[in-house]
Amino acid sequence: MSFIPRVTCRRCGRQFSGIRGRCPYCGTRRVRQSDRVPNPTPGEDASTPSGQRAAVNARWQLIFGAILLVAVILAVVVLVSLSLNGTGTTKTTPTLPVYSPTDAPPTVPPTATVAPTPTPTVESVTLYYGDEVMADDITLMAGTPLTASIYISPLTVQVPNEAIIWSTSDPNIVSIEVNQDNPKLCTMTPVSAGYCEVSVTVFGATDKVIVRFAG
Repeated sequence: MSFIPRVTCRRCGRQFSGIRGRCPYCGTRRVRQSDRVPNPTPGEDASTPSGQRAAVNARWQLIFGAILLVAVILAVVVLVSLSLNGTGTTKTTPTLPVYSPTDAPPTVPPTATVAPTPTPTVESVTLYYGDEVMADDITLMAGTPLTASIYISPLTVQVPNEAIIWSTSDPNIVSIEVNQDNPKLCTMTPVSAGYCEVSVTVFGATDKVIVRFAG
């Protein structure tokens, strides 16, 4: 019987002499009191607060695991149900209506584009008094109105009545009255002392005269 105790290596499990500090087989360092049973941790002791918290956590883990398991089972049931319903449903192909020429919409003729009427080209417009060209500056006498006429060049231009525009710069000095039957005629009537400008325009061509009234 040997007086030297034998020690079991905690790594390889082989026994060696107790006087050695390391295992001769694997070199693991010998630890004294290797047979000591460690004390339980606070979480393992139900009487401690840490143990109570560990028990609560374990309970919630079990509840969460049960809920997750039920959710997975319900999802599988729903998927299987949808799969079976989709397999049993027969899709019908819609019947397209038969085309008939009488069903065609009536053909609408395109709207003809009306070409704009070209603006006549007027070279000049001249103011006349009687048979003479009116001067650029005239004087009216009290109670003596003056009727002016115009000459449009060229004579071949067709001018509508609304294209002849008469105007006075101050109707309080000289008023004008255009002949409704022949807009080429316009009567100038003195109103008050002063002077103003009377003009006529036809398609951009203009002639004007200074009209004075002494009063």
